[in-house]
Amino acid sequence: MNNAQPMGNSVATTSDHMEFSTFIPLKFLKRGGRSVVEPPENVAQVIKDHAQLPDTKLVEGLTRAFYWQRLIDEGIVRSGVEIARQEGLDQATVNECMRLTLLDPKIIDSILQGTQPKGLNLHWFTKHTIPGLWSEQHIKFQAVSDSK
Repeated sequence: MNNAQPMGNSVATTSDHMEFSTFIPLKFLKRGGRSVVEPPENVAQVIKDHAQLPDTKLVEGLTRAFYWQRLIDEGIVRSGVEIARQEGLDQATVNECMRLTLLDPKIIDSILQGTQPKGLNLHWFTKHTIPGLWSEQHIKFQAVSDSK
């Protein structure tokens, strides 16, 4: 086993959850009769070519938003006000975060994959309105991409 071939990144989804896989570039070498694991010489480039890391704060915001929306949908809480009280957060923070549930699933997928426009982060969503129509969302987010 001289060089391990990189295995592609895969994302498995079910109706209940999403699983992410992680790519770790490695080389297996023999040294003094022992097998050792070493990163390849160009490890930074290999990682850059295979991995796009999502914005963790934005993913966390999406997670909270959908969790809170589920609590409301299932009647566990009545509103964002009740969630804010239980979580010890400002009502505006909860409502701003919950707007993320209105995003086009394609945009959500790009956020989870880390391929959204660079300027599109959690802070951006707190300062800008989200259009109701998904087609308008794409136009607005493309403008974010073009302005960077």
